[in-house]
Amino acid sequence: MKIKFLSLTLAALLAVGLIGITIYAKESDSNNKITFYIKNLEKGDLMLWDVCSRCSNTFSVTIRDDDTIYKDIYKDTYKKEVDVLSYGSAHYKGGKNLRIEVEFDDSSVALKKAQASSAIKNEDNKTIGYIYTYNLEDANDEDYNDAVITLKSWKEHR
Repeated sequence: MKIKFLSLTLAALLAVGLIGITIYAKESDSNNKITFYIKNLEKGDLMLWDVCSRCSNTFSVTIRDDDTIYKDIYKDTYKKEVDVLSYGSAHYKGGKNLRIEVEFDDSSVALKKAQASSAIKNEDNKTIGYIYTYNLEDANDEDYNDAVITLKSWKEHR
């Protein structure tokens, strides 16, 4: 009798627990692909981004959440010179899993990253926005300028 009661109780707890849980699959990164998840933004926040590169590879950058693609950016030349690929802005629509996805076309690339993020504070030490910077290295020269992505955000007063 005790075993039957424990089994039913365990089954009920498991069922209740599973109903309330939503699981979002994290995309798997590979050598030539990396995903950066952006935290702290709220629906309506203004996002500004810029993407530049100095490498001889081609790649794509997508700024998106689960519901909206804010920008698709492509580097489609093999020229190794400083290249501003994109800059722009959008209001965050509030979708889950805001992220920046980067994928180099050459599957043999082994990406390395350097990154920084910070809250932007005003003179009263109040957080008014955030800044995220991602620098990627696609080879061995360690300059970390092969893809440079910066996303800034703040609450827009209307």
